[in-house]
Amino acid sequence: MKKYWPLVLVLIGGALLRFYHNLDISLWHDEAFSALLIKYSWPEMMYRIGLDVHPPMYYIFLRFWHYLFGDSLLSLRGFSVFFGTATIWAGWLFTKEAFKNEKAALWAAILLAVNPFQLRFVTEARMYTMGAFFALLAAYFLVKALELQKRLHEAEAMHMPHLPEDIRDRNRLIFNYVGFIASTIIIIYTHYYLFFTAAALGFYGLLYLYFHHKWDAKKYLWYLVSWAIIAASFLPWLKTFLFQYRQVDNGYWIPPMDRWSIPATFWDMLLGLGRDTTKASTDLWLIVITLLTLYIFYRFLRKTESFHKWLAVLAVAAPFLGSLLFLVLARLKGSSSSVFLDRYFLFASVFYSIAVAVWLKEIRFRALAASIFALYCLLNLYTFWYAWQDLNIMSKPGMAAAARFLSMNVEPGQKVFVSSSFMFFNFQYYWTEAGRMLYPPALMSRGGEDGFSLVRPLLYTGGTTDVHQMPHYAGTAILTDQDLLPTFSGAVATGNTVWLLWTDVFGSTKPEVPKNWLQVDERAYPEVRPYVGTNIFVTEYKVN
Repeated sequence: MKKYWPLVLVLIGGALLRFYHNLDISLWHDEAFSALLIKYSWPEMMYRIGLDVHPPMYYIFLRFWHYLFGDSLLSLRGFSVFFGTATIWAGWLFTKEAFKNEKAALWAAILLAVNPFQLRFVTEARMYTMGAFFALLAAYFLVKALELQKRLHEAEAMHMPHLPEDIRDRNRLIFNYVGFIASTIIIIYTHYYLFFTAAALGFYGLLYLYFHHKWDAKKYLWYLVSWAIIAASFLPWLKTFLFQYRQVDNGYWIPPMDRWSIPATFWDMLLGLGRDTTKASTDLWLIVITLLTLYIFYRFLRKTESFHKWLAVLAVAAPFLGSLLFLVLARLKGSSSSVFLDRYFLFASVFYSIAVAVWLKEIRFRALAASIFALYCLLNLYTFWYAWQDLNIMSKPGMAAAARFLSMNVEPGQKVFVSSSFMFFNFQYYWTEAGRMLYPPALMSRGGEDGFSLVRPLLYTGGTTDVHQMPHYAGTAILTDQDLLPTFSGAVATGNTVWLLWTDVFGSTKPEVPKNWLQVDERAYPEVRPYVGTNIFVTEYKVN
């Protein structure tokens, strides 16, 4: 057990880093979507997931988690922290198995623990850290299964009798193929970008089998059966997937790729520092980082003996090749759109960090390797610390503070309107939380059989009366027509107090209100999500 204490300490340190300031960032639109979606009944939840653009596995896991730990911000983000920390362990496990080097495995775990790119996404109640964990787990099970299969076939070739260790190996082979099948099914049902990771695993398995067994078809049977089961598992979701694909195609919002998209993602994966690609100096650094990345992988492939090095390379390359495929398909349709966001590459970045750790371990001069490793870890920690200092998180309370202010000031009979779909769900989440804490005085008004009913916030749409007329990224999967306020006319009466929430996110502006609304007060709450510089505004009006 003593030899595992360094790993335990790394896991503890990684968990502490992941909780640092985690709850000081307000929940934002995408996270609130997760929190609200899991409140529906199971059939209703699955139906509404189908109306969105993501597969269901993350929400299924999160729902079971919330049965145990509730739906507080600590619980929601704690789910991401759990898988973010488990990813450290999975990276250690995969590296140890694939490269047979415990020191490299520990270095990989340390790099995953301190990597700022990994640390960034544990502050979101979304599927990214869960996907990264199961991607590594699938890779581990595949490597283990292929190695056991190779050992068994070598024993057969030598006409060895069925020794007890062979029987144990055959049982382990079945266990690891089952683990590979289960993990791969989970990733393809967690995020569609993980299809590229699954494709990398699939291609690598064929490459490994061909390299070791050539065209001996019998040696491919376990592997092909595994993929047949994985493919069959997706058939019940295929119709929904095609609907979601068309929905994304019809309502696009992701900015198009440019020549700096991939280099900037390498920068994020390696350093996690903020970057401004409008500056020439940053562009130069992006070129340097890209060349360094290519050099690292060249040396990694050249110096690493294990055949499994190709799995790590393919797992990094596949999502980037997939993004270029999306770009080509869009161009063929006459569009400049793409499906490229840095968070989609968290699944690749775990293999990137592992490749860096193994490359460093392969440097001949141990003192040099250890020095570079230590400096790189310190740079990661400095980047993490600097990012939080630069963010000045305590000055950006965002929606949490805005909702808290309203919860203390809204009185029965008053109106609460939200002008942007990008903050409707996160406001709903905090509004409900405040209602639980302050029930009944601040948020309750008389009415209903039980004597109380919530003051219901409405989403101002500027004329839209039907949810189906809105783009999917507005969260239409969980919006209803009853949530919408098409116009201000007729929604209020003389003497009413109206509280209007609005934002400047994605170019939104303050909506024009009727002339008989007299502004009484206005407050701004700087926000972190969806990007630093966002503000939540609360404006109070009196209707004359």
